[in-house]
Formats: sequence, structure tokens, C-alpha cells
Amino acid sequence: MVIVRPGARPVAGAGDDYRIALEILRDVVATHAEDRCTGGRPTQLSVYVAPAPGGGGTTAAEG
Repeated sequence: MVIVRPGARPVAGAGDDYRIALEILRDVVATHAEDRCTGGRPTQLSVYVAPAPGGGGTTAAEG
């Protein structure tokens, strides 16, 4: 499974919310890879958070 969030960027004044959101997505990826969390059916999941145009670079939360 792949989740793509294009045009994402930290929102001014959001504090740590953007960082926390990325940490949650990393946890989702890790959880989908664990036998005990998926009833013995782990799923490879990649999350790509792409910056708004002109933002330069992609942050990946992969497991």
C-alpha cells in the first residue's frame, strides 16, 4: 500500500504538529509490518509526504 500526500508543508504557527504527524505516519508504517498487529498478515506500506511546488525534496516515512 502507498499513501501519497502531495503539497504538504508545515503550517506557520503549527509548532510541533507537523513533526508529530510525520511520527504518527512512521508508526502506522511500522505497525502494518508487524505480525502481531496484522493478524499474521503484514503489509508493506510506504507514506510519501511531498512538499508544495518549489519546496524541494520529499520526506518518506517508510518501514
